[in-house]
Amino acid sequence: MYSDTQTLEGATSLLKNGKHIVMWDLEDCSLDEAKETLRNVQKKYNLADIYIVSDAERSYRAWCYSFVDFKTLLHILLDTDHLDYIFFYYTVKRRKATLRTNNKKGRVKQKIVCVLWSYPMPIIKTNIERVDYDTGLEKRGLSILLGER
Repeated sequence: MYSDTQTLEGATSLLKNGKHIVMWDLEDCSLDEAKETLRNVQKKYNLADIYIVSDAERSYRAWCYSFVDFKTLLHILLDTDHLDYIFFYYTVKRRKATLRTNNKKGRVKQKIVCVLWSYPMPIIKTNIERVDYDTGLEKRGLSILLGER
């Protein structure tokens, strides 16, 4: 099976100082399940406020502006239930996590659906790397990008 692709905008976890902010891509879970697993890792790793966004039922992305090293980021991700393993695979492969910031085709605009309060961290946008990347419109299937974007 083949899947159409689309180009998305995203942000990476890697900061200019070599640390990472924490990002998650959670799939196939309810908002309550997402909140529970994120609250668990927030407490275990003493993480700052976590912002949960969604644009589809049972699909969540989350951001936390705590600064961690790459090894700690991987431990946090592995301790998180419902993590999208394709997201984890590419985080390991690229040595940085990447989350989309724009809208996926056929979905509503992402919005914050919950904040897990802990302690605030400043959002330093100049430290965050912006990227464009291609992804399949379907989770399953081979995505082939032909020609120019």
